[in-house]
Amino acid sequence: MAKAFISFLGTGNYTKCRYSFKNESGNVVKYVQEDVINRFCRDWNREDEIRIFTTDEAKKLNWDDNGHKDYKTKEIIVNTGLGKSLENMKLNASVKRYDIPVGNSEDEIWQIFQTVYDSLKENEEIIFDITHSFRSIPMLFMVLVGYARLIKNISVKAIYYGAFEVLGHPSEVEKKIPEDERVAPIFDLTSFEKLIEWTEATQSFVKNGSAAELASLANKDIGLVMRGNSYKEEKAVAEEIRYIVNGINKISQNIMVNRGAEIIKYDYGWLKDKLETVQRSDIFIKPLAPLMKVIEKKIDGFVKDDVNNGFKAVQWALEHGLYQQGITMLQENIITLILAKENLDWGLKENRSAASAAFNRTADKKKTEDNAGQENDEKDKEAFENMVKQLQQNQLVIDFAGVFESLRNISNDVNHGGFLTEIDKKSNNAQSIKDRFKKAYSEIFSKFGNL
Repeated sequence: MAKAFISFLGTGNYTKCRYSFKNESGNVVKYVQEDVINRFCRDWNREDEIRIFTTDEAKKLNWDDNGHKDYKTKEIIVNTGLGKSLENMKLNASVKRYDIPVGNSEDEIWQIFQTVYDSLKENEEIIFDITHSFRSIPMLFMVLVGYARLIKNISVKAIYYGAFEVLGHPSEVEKKIPEDERVAPIFDLTSFEKLIEWTEATQSFVKNGSAAELASLANKDIGLVMRGNSYKEEKAVAEEIRYIVNGINKISQNIMVNRGAEIIKYDYGWLKDKLETVQRSDIFIKPLAPLMKVIEKKIDGFVKDDVNNGFKAVQWALEHGLYQQGITMLQENIITLILAKENLDWGLKENRSAASAAFNRTADKKKTEDNAGQENDEKDKEAFENMVKQLQQNQLVIDFAGVFESLRNISNDVNHGGFLTEIDKKSNNAQSIKDRFKKAYSEIFSKFGNL
């Protein structure tokens, strides 16, 4: 994977200092880019790039040599510009400078956006230095990253900020602190960008019902949103979050592909316990806790070994436009409910066929038999018929028969891709399917509430 370092060069006559990252101080430098590049880009290859974006004025003052003058004497201040400084570092990575406008208008801001975006390559990993980014650049970058992550599949390795200002005003620093003793921290702001990724992934989960993006993040770089006192602490909480997100992903996948038995039997309790635990943790960045709360709310009401989970899955499917899954799940979970009420094994094919036949015969009194699921053996056939008759006495079968038959018609149409329109002439378009399914769903829940 190719790598890129992106930084904007300003126009100030920067004061020399040493920068420190995680208590490791570097050499005295004038430009923070020298320190960051030396720390994180030294082992890069020729295919990797150092990209410095400059306005015309920044190029003259800080990219080229001797760009500044003494404001009193007007004499040129002898200085090695950033361009020559990077050349002297003899880096393996290529160094490129890009011209950008100042950003004094909306058009110029869009030009900056386009210039930076055009410089990005497919699948690149980026380190971004925002120390001398002016005006709207930091906000612009955050927008650009989200856009480029989607279009060009880029990833952000790190975002750094050299906080010289903690030392004081440059003029006072130059008077009072020797160069070698001027130590300014470099802040790692990567977690802010990662929080945006987590927010987007959570939003996708809430809107679409799929936790695939969350799972991808949790299994990739969860450590970047941690801030514990020790690696051991961070690792422990990271593992908890991975368990949580993978569990949520399991639930969403079960609904996506209609794994009814797993939806009923899944142990939601341990997942809820872990969600409560990590929300109380101080190790990961605080804004991540409310996102965990959003996830927790999504599985509220699901209980291990509860047939009602199937109906909650139907609600989930409806909320996210998963109509085929919802239609099938509602139809099948009604059968599951009836069998559970009769203390019959709802996992046996013959039992489910008998329940389906009971609904069918109850809905159409003219039908005297239904061969679905019957075996050729007379003994089996007799047992099947006895079960059908037993189930026909169940009040829920009597009450549900009409709506179950309407679901059967909708399901047949949907599962045959709408090609068998002679099955039901009313199912001529997608909207009719949605409307009829919602009607059936509403009828069930208005009559029986929380089944």
